[in-house]
Amino acid sequence: MAWYTVKTYYKKSIEQHEHYVQREGKGRITVKDGFRSCEFNVETNDDKFPEFEFVEVPGGDGKRDSLDMYSLTGSNIESSELVEMFDGGCWGDIEFEGLTLEQEEELEELINEEGAYALEDEGDWYLEDTEVYIWGPIEVTDEDGNTRIIIADADGNVTDFVEEE
Repeated sequence: MAWYTVKTYYKKSIEQHEHYVQREGKGRITVKDGFRSCEFNVETNDDKFPEFEFVEVPGGDGKRDSLDMYSLTGSNIESSELVEMFDGGCWGDIEFEGLTLEQEEELEELINEEGAYALEDEGDWYLEDTEVYIWGPIEVTDEDGNTRIIIADADGNVTDFVEEE
């Protein structure tokens, strides 16, 4: 087993999606927040570099160029854990499903004034799932301090990032 530190290489290359579900009703709310940077620890079940599989960000541009850090896939990846995310609120969006326009306006105001967690205080909502997507280039450092910067190629495969001159 080995541990790797995974960070965004460029600023503002991370987005969190929080999915709230209505307890009594069919309402769903997705709150998206952009962050300046992040750091995760990734564990592999061998001593080899993580075999990352890039995915599409829901609502994104359709490219397989991102890693879902809470649901990493790859044949040798055991786990990932958040170390920290910096400066949330760089950008954001709120998506509603199954609510009236009036309900949407009320809940959007609540979220904008008090934050998304205020939904849980309302009693009718709970946080069902959280996803965190990062996109390349991505900095991956092993336990010995060796760093590799990766990015997705056009087909969503891992390739080494080369800085343009």
